[in-house]
Amino acid sequence: MGRPHRHRALLVAVLGAPHGAQPPRRLAQQQLGHVVAVLSATVSEDDGRWYVSFGCELERVQGVPAQPDQVVGVDLGVRSLAVISTGEVVANPKHLSRYQRRMARLARKCSRRQGPGKGQPPSKRWRRARRALAQVHAKVAHARADGLHKLTTRLAAGYGTVVVEDLALKGMTARPKPKPEGQGGYRRNGARRKAGLNRAVLDVSPGELRRHLAYKCQWYGSSLLVADRWFPSSKTCSACQTVKTKLSLSERTFTCKHCGLVTDRDLNAAANLAALVAVTGTASGAGPGRAQCPANAQGEGKSMGMPRCSSTNCEDGTGPHGPGKTATASSQDEAA
Repeated sequence: MGRPHRHRALLVAVLGAPHGAQPPRRLAQQQLGHVVAVLSATVSEDDGRWYVSFGCELERVQGVPAQPDQVVGVDLGVRSLAVISTGEVVANPKHLSRYQRRMARLARKCSRRQGPGKGQPPSKRWRRARRALAQVHAKVAHARADGLHKLTTRLAAGYGTVVVEDLALKGMTARPKPKPEGQGGYRRNGARRKAGLNRAVLDVSPGELRRHLAYKCQWYGSSLLVADRWFPSSKTCSACQTVKTKLSLSERTFTCKHCGLVTDRDLNAAANLAALVAVTGTASGAGPGRAQCPANAQGEGKSMGMPRCSSTNCEDGTGPHGPGKTATASSQDEAA
């Protein structure tokens, strides 16, 4: 068990007193005042740096959001990290893209060194290059985590209800299937272009953002509502609730032919997520919840896992199968 030792340092058995980045004086004062009970301390090493994580027991006071009656929808994306229904656009810092060339250079440097193998230890130059590469990876991870923590804390502490989408990341980041042709060859399937999109989606870390919101909404007394995976937030008009039959990913401006609304695609999706609370009425109380698609957006039900929209509610009152029939979305990308 570690205990405070000198300024910005900690005395740990066997390891001694390593220099710390954060002073443990606040934790020591709370421990002496019987505010916090330290149960354990875990020492770990990553990219050449040592970390001490304390397991503490304390009573957390239930917080109150700044605007308890305010409902916001959050639409995550690649061009922008998040678009909030209030009109705020959170820029995507693209941490991985910023350091990608440096990572590739250090990886090539490691490959030119003598690494670990059968019967031979790694060289010192390989260890130095490997440590430099690990430090860049850690820098990207820390910068990404810092941005997500700041955004989720501001959302959970500022608004009474936060609505997000349930994204199928496994399907969104899947590799395209090969396209075989005659004589054992393969046609181009856009795997390299899809790999760049997958890398950008994973750099946003939508799953980690939702995990942060799940426990922070409980801390600050707000509610987290998770929209259904097949809710067509981008294809639905936020003004008249008309659902488009098709909306490609290249169309960044949403134009409704029914009411004439012209707005940004992501802002329209965020407004539909915020309006989902009034339709479902399930966002009551702190903690995460799940909302199904409203009847005017999802339609008569689901068929083979795909969303449906009534043809009378589709744009211009027509569908691909004619009036009085239902139109089925071809993939989740179109539904979102």
